[in-house]
Amino acid sequence: SSIDSLNPFVAFQGDAYVTFEYIYPMLVQYNPKLQFVADFARSWSESPDGRVWTFHTQPGAKWSDGKPLTAADAAWTYQTILKYQDGATANSAGYVAHLKSAIAPNATTLVLTYKRPVANVLSQVQQVPILPEHIWAKYATGNGKALTRFTNNAPIVSGGPFVLTKYTPKQIALFKRNPAFYGPRPHIDGFGLQFFQTTDAMITALKSNQLDGVEVVPPTSVTTLRSAHFVVRSSPGVVFDDFIINSNPQQQASHRELLNPLLRQAFDDAIDRQAIVKTSLLGHGQPGASIIPPATGHWSDPAIKPAPFDLAKANQLLDQAGYKMGPGGVRMADGHPMSYTVIMPTDIQNSYGQRSYQIIEADFKKIGVQLNLKVLDDSAAYTAITANSYKDFEISMWDWYPLTDPDFMLSVLTCGSWNVWNDTGYCSKAYDNLYQAQSAATTPAKRQQIVYQMQQMVASAKPYLVLDFPDAIEAHSTAWADLPLIAGISWNSMSKIPFESVHQAG
Repeated sequence: SSIDSLNPFVAFQGDAYVTFEYIYPMLVQYNPKLQFVADFARSWSESPDGRVWTFHTQPGAKWSDGKPLTAADAAWTYQTILKYQDGATANSAGYVAHLKSAIAPNATTLVLTYKRPVANVLSQVQQVPILPEHIWAKYATGNGKALTRFTNNAPIVSGGPFVLTKYTPKQIALFKRNPAFYGPRPHIDGFGLQFFQTTDAMITALKSNQLDGVEVVPPTSVTTLRSAHFVVRSSPGVVFDDFIINSNPQQQASHRELLNPLLRQAFDDAIDRQAIVKTSLLGHGQPGASIIPPATGHWSDPAIKPAPFDLAKANQLLDQAGYKMGPGGVRMADGHPMSYTVIMPTDIQNSYGQRSYQIIEADFKKIGVQLNLKVLDDSAAYTAITANSYKDFEISMWDWYPLTDPDFMLSVLTCGSWNVWNDTGYCSKAYDNLYQAQSAATTPAKRQQIVYQMQQMVASAKPYLVLDFPDAIEAHSTAWADLPLIAGISWNSMSKIPFESVHQAG
């Protein structure tokens, strides 16, 4: 996976959002205990009725070009997202759910006023990169489309602890310490990200000391890196791998049977999750079920269990649906073979995704279903899924990195997220209503109840067949110390703390 865009209103890939964390201010961040702590906001308070949140920001802050960095930049960012949320800033619309206005009465005060009390304001504002108004304002005119056309090339005017000085797509990104940063001075002068086409090349580069660390270690390399005395850390991850079934009810007639609940249940029963965990993850993970992983804690519904592997039941369900076996052991549905293209992004293929696919492909043959792998780069895979309003694609395999708060992952499946985050074509007004309700449920117990109900809806509709919850595994040289993990990983979009605190050992 690489940085697909340096524009926060366009980017899709995780490394882009981690980059935004380190080059732009956020109001708050998480600490290693997953508590909200100060970032650009030094303190904050909520009005008694829960509708007004006041953030007191760092005084005397500056952007890397020397211009003042104030609460006005934050207010402009929120106002802009709010104004264009149905268009250019649609990928950020969830961050401003129920928001009425954002104003900066002075240089160090931001006031966010909501139409109703909102349960997860801090987790929402943690995700919003505050942009320099003096750079971006000229694009926020008319219908706002210019906001999405701005490439934001390096070097980027930054307000975080680092400045992105150089970026070569799919190759390297170079960061240097920002001397104007308002927060703690990082111990390192800078760092670089190097992107690899294969995991073998990446691990070889680490072992030969060309790299100091690896963001995501493939399970096959854990033992060899530990024996080579690298620091390898593995913990339950806030991640899931998925088998995505086109859920747009208007999809092409040649694969409309994918909407059949019997077929989806059969597919679920035909996936050997234990074999995937054993063979693909080498035991570094667990079988998957809900789209909210167990590592998120009490937000994950424990009642949603992985479907037991049962090929006999899967065959029975397909028989019940009337899909009779045809030539070559492939069933027929509405006059055409049950043969489907599976889109897989290269970063999934290059890790353990290919092995997972091979396990599923072999078992699907036993139920009369033919799968055909189509590997595309990440951007092309996303385009292929969303093309023609989700009418063309059949199946995909990808993954998600949900945050510890469930709001973002739940938002992915809303109707409003079509052509933005939604990679299934799923759309349900009942689900959308629950999504709005969960963010406005100010008592934790009530919100948890709604979040569980949403997970159950998804588990029943099966736009995603969740394959597994892989462990988060990363590695670094013993030459470095004090690199804390936030939700199992150090390089993440939830906190600036890890790369502020890391330093040479000894």
